Amino acid sequence: MPSRTLAGVILGLALVRVAVAAASGLTDDEAYYRLWAIAPAVSYYDHPPMVAWMIAAGRWLLGDTPLGIRLAGPLISIIGPFVLWRTTAILFDKETAERAVWLALAMPLLAVGGVVVTPDTPSVLFWGLAAWALAELYVSNNGNWWLAVGLFCGLGLLSKYTNLFAGVGIALWIVLLPENRRWLRSGKLWAGVALALIIALPVVIWNAEHQWASFAKQFGRVVVREPATSRYLFELMGAYLGLASPVIAVLAAIGLWRAVRIAASEKSQSCLMLATMLLPFLGYLLVHAVHDRVQPNWVAPIYPMLAVCAALALSVVPRRDDALRLLRAAVGVGFALCALIYVQAVRPLFSSAGMGDPTSQMRGWREFAAEVERARLANGARWIATASYATTGQLAFALKDGPQVVQLNERLRYAHLALPDDALLSSPALYVELERRSGLPMLRKRFASVTALGALSRSFHGQTLARYTLYRLADPIGPVLEGEGRAEPAHP
Repeated sequence: MPSRTLAGVILGLALVRVAVAAASGLTDDEAYYRLWAIAPAVSYYDHPPMVAWMIAAGRWLLGDTPLGIRLAGPLISIIGPFVLWRTTAILFDKETAERAVWLALAMPLLAVGGVVVTPDTPSVLFWGLAAWALAELYVSNNGNWWLAVGLFCGLGLLSKYTNLFAGVGIALWIVLLPENRRWLRSGKLWAGVALALIIALPVVIWNAEHQWASFAKQFGRVVVREPATSRYLFELMGAYLGLASPVIAVLAAIGLWRAVRIAASEKSQSCLMLATMLLPFLGYLLVHAVHDRVQPNWVAPIYPMLAVCAALALSVVPRRDDALRLLRAAVGVGFALCALIYVQAVRPLFSSAGMGDPTSQMRGWREFAAEVERARLANGARWIATASYATTGQLAFALKDGPQVVQLNERLRYAHLALPDDALLSSPALYVELERRSGLPMLRKRFASVTALGALSRSFHGQTLARYTLYRLADPIGPVLEGEGRAEPAHP
């Protein structure tokens, strides 16, 4: 088990994350995933269902509040470090395990994931649990652990398609060392594989019922559509340096290189396992970044393993005092960045306008929604129409006791929800959307009466964060909703 000091820090940070989760507004994605959780389904257009199930459980326990929606984040931030400690202690030693957990706690991306709930939240957890079960298998030589590996891999596939790469890593660990190939003749290995596939079956069923839309969207990212460029590689590297924390990021790169060399030269089981749980996904991300942007959060599932690499790099520093000073510097810088992010989310230190501050999407919605509601009532509208999941989710949460908020397009995102009543859709609506995506041509194709009502700003402490166009919609021309034909879901 971690030292008492480290265990205390893990629990203390979880309490901090609870406070931040309760005090800060929802991100656009969280507000959207809340709409999933209102009617839990076997899967969804954008991602598998685990994040919706976690949000639904949190809402059941603590209500439809920011903390209820985010409850899984702080809870997983307690479980994850203990899992990482045990995995690292098995593969290496307790000192490396202690260092790895300290470094993981100081990674800003994981700190954000301890508050903001997205599909990455369960993805990180189950990737880590799969690695732990594999480590237990290795050290015990007990084939029953394959069932645990299959369980966690299956739950990972219910979290995010990215977790397929964890399975690829496990397969490589088996085939790259002759002594591991004996497991291919074990029925317990194949029972674990079967268990993973059975657990992931709901995602396959949903896709089969919806023209394989989610698979097409997510796996379509693999298709090369843009010429090669170094731009996105530099973006990926910059995001990695910031979100892993600069010192930790460099240490992790050094440690990974060392683990790969030892795995290749000494056939080390531990280093091979670490490398194979990282390299397939890292390789994909680098290839993808040659042609298209890699979103920073995509890398989240392997951040705990990168913390292990950083701890390994510290283990080869010649003098123990130097290693300790470097560890303190890495953790100190990381914690400072994490604290800055948390403070910015709750009580901004700098203006958000025009600075690309991702926390700006979390602010100003209550006041903005109140203005929208006044405009709706003043113009005799019965419901609110939108054209993006972000606006839909945020207004639906801010006006959860008010009028129905309906996105006119991309209806497959809401296949799990009952269609709005025809009588409601036939009545006047207030359309609200960002000025840059006003959607006027779409509105004129669907409504005979489209009346401009000006614009509203979403602001925080007098600073404009975003501007929205308002229209009064009336007299529908045919179906109001994209793909409203009732019998089949809309195509993406």
